[in-house]
Amino acid sequence: MKLVAPLYMLRHGETAWNTERRMQGHKNSDLTPRGRVQALAMGRTLRRELEREPGPTIFLRSPLGRTRETSEIIGQELGLASSNWREDMRLAELSYGTWEGFSWAEIEIDHPNALADWRADPHGYCPPGGETHTDLRLRCETMLADIAASNTRTVVVSHGVSGAVMRGLHLGLDARAMFVLEKPQDAFFRLHDGREHRVTCDL
Repeated sequence: MKLVAPLYMLRHGETAWNTERRMQGHKNSDLTPRGRVQALAMGRTLRRELEREPGPTIFLRSPLGRTRETSEIIGQELGLASSNWREDMRLAELSYGTWEGFSWAEIEIDHPNALADWRADPHGYCPPGGETHTDLRLRCETMLADIAASNTRTVVVSHGVSGAVMRGLHLGLDARAMFVLEKPQDAFFRLHDGREHRVTCDL
């Protein structure tokens, strides 16, 4: 599907569980002080981006706590009221099921080959009680289709994996390529017409 209007894809700022390398999924961990600084920087940088071409913009976010916190900080930099953000569960992170809240080191005590198995089958592997990338891809496809159909510049605040799948769908990548896409918290991406541009934020 072709985006005729730009789509800005932002990831939430650093969380406590990010620093501990814990699986978050649908559970939440609050932003760290660094994460709040990252959100401020994204807001400032995004404001400059949007000011270059003033016009209508749709603001979407995942309903999970870390994305809501990040988007509120970004919104303050944009002069945007909280009510302007529309939440959509299709933007939520991949569900890791019973692994949520645990680190890879803890997970591999009971599932010693988990990460290797996942890398071997990034499209079909399913954490216990969680989602496959196929599941995530299906909801991201419908989300991207709705964004494309709006023909309106859109800002999305989401997550590492779900954001990478959205970007990968736009770029026409397969599951393995999506799996290894960069997932920064100090930069975001402008998607348009089958291409992607990385926008770095000054912290």
